[in-house]
Amino acid sequence: MLLLFTGDNAVRDTFQLAEEVAHFGLWQVDLATGAMTCSSNMLRLVGLSSRAPRADGEAMRFSTLEQVTHPDDMPVIAEIQHIIADGLPFDRNFRVIHPNGRVRHLSIHGEVVVDASGRKTRAIGVLVDVTLHAETMRASQVDSERVRAIMTAIDGRLWTARSDGFRTDLLLRSANSRSVPGTWLGFNWLTRVHPDDVARARTAWAEAPHHVRSFTLDLRVLGEDDSYHWRRHYCSPIVNDDGSVREWVGLSLLINQEQSAVQAEPGILTAAQIRAARGILNWSVKDLADRTGISTGALRRIEAHEGFNRGAAPALLLIKDALSAGGVDFFVLPSGEAGVFPTRKENRLKIVAENARPKKVSI
Repeated sequence: MLLLFTGDNAVRDTFQLAEEVAHFGLWQVDLATGAMTCSSNMLRLVGLSSRAPRADGEAMRFSTLEQVTHPDDMPVIAEIQHIIADGLPFDRNFRVIHPNGRVRHLSIHGEVVVDASGRKTRAIGVLVDVTLHAETMRASQVDSERVRAIMTAIDGRLWTARSDGFRTDLLLRSANSRSVPGTWLGFNWLTRVHPDDVARARTAWAEAPHHVRSFTLDLRVLGEDDSYHWRRHYCSPIVNDDGSVREWVGLSLLINQEQSAVQAEPGILTAAQIRAARGILNWSVKDLADRTGISTGALRRIEAHEGFNRGAAPALLLIKDALSAGGVDFFVLPSGEAGVFPTRKENRLKIVAENARPKKVSI
């Protein structure tokens, strides 16, 4: 055994130093008498170092800890006594209140020792002051709650990934999210990206290892409402001292409103415009769903809404782009009346010809 001191008390002084520096103390309970023996640092940690011995000479017992235990943690001390009686090991945390009013967080470990015949003789253990750890964990919890509150407000997701875009962990997401985390891990996240944006996403991550710098990526991602929403992905590498990339960390934010403000606001469509445009193009609801990535159910709900539906602006942007690419255009008169017309000359002539064709009259 390594002794840090010399003299007759070398062992005691070395052990006492270790206890004080590491903030721990030792204890044991004689199961035959119930008497509890503690090291001096153990008594100091629980706030009993100044406890005056009783006049009747009664020994300290495990239940003596109830005198200093925080009221909310009294059940823990009672539980430990039951565990000792059953001869089982235990690890528990509880708080004590010192005579000066200070609260300390303690962690206690114990187990029962038996003799050669298997009879339980003693309970022994270690008590450690974990106040600093508890404070650190509490501060970390507060920070995590703050970040989670922000993520919920902005519908954000925080994740880590390999250099090839393989997502390794979903660190934080909106508290309102109901999706299974596994759907966003690995390469599964690409299955939720709009088909027209997948190639762009793959290209960005294929180039990432060569540039080793932060980049942003705007993608349409399938949401929990079965509709695609614009999300901006901020991706940044965490670099080791030797310049190699340890991992990537990313933040995904919903930017539907930004997209709407930049592109969609002047062209918000009415349900009547969408139905008329489909009629001109001879598209079914399924045809439009295939071209936009929006479910047929969502499209029917949009078409059932009368007037301008600004709440569905992100979806309307996708619908407008698909219908415009198909060959129609939209307008809104200063009076507020909305309309649609075919952009292709042959479609206009066809419509005019159909309207000009004399109607057959049956006699």
